[in-house]
Amino acid sequence: MNSADGIRVSFETQFNADTQTKYLAVCGSLDVLGNWEVERAVVADESPENSGKWIVTVNLPANVKFEWKWVVVWRENHTAFRWEERANRVTEVGKESCKCHAPWNEDATYKTLPQVSDGVMWTSEDDGHVEKLADDPVPDDPQGYPIVGSISSYIRDIGFLISWSVQSIKNGVVAIFQRIGGVFRGGRAHDHDD
Repeated sequence: MNSADGIRVSFETQFNADTQTKYLAVCGSLDVLGNWEVERAVVADESPENSGKWIVTVNLPANVKFEWKWVVVWRENHTAFRWEERANRVTEVGKESCKCHAPWNEDATYKTLPQVSDGVMWTSEDDGHVEKLADDPVPDDPQGYPIVGSISSYIRDIGFLISWSVQSIKNGVVAIFQRIGGVFRGGRAHDHDD
């Protein structure tokens, strides 16, 4: 895809939801993300089924800054059941397609695809904190060919896997306690009436 046309961005998270009645979506300040209208949010797919892993890929304009959040949506009427309980995520995209792993209520990690050598492509800004994520150039080998990947990208990938694993365990524990709590509350599915 030409950067003048836009870029592809994959958002993914780990969240256990009753998929018979609810689904996850990305909702945000861009028109393609629904302009904060839940019924227009971009619906994520749970894959594999019953895994709690949600992913959605969207086409976004290149070189744009936007705000967004994950939202759990009722299937029946497409209204919000639960928003992330955090400040809006603020993301700035560059000219390259990217993958965003954003655990529920946690800071996101970004991976630019393909690896770039001409500077910062993505930043993540949350509560005034800006993090450079793809600004290390790809080194050249002695024959002048770029080496695919670098040590820092491997470290970032390992950090991503550790973060994803910890969040998966955390979500599983939360889901167990929510189910136990539902038994003691007489089977109520949630605390808020939407």
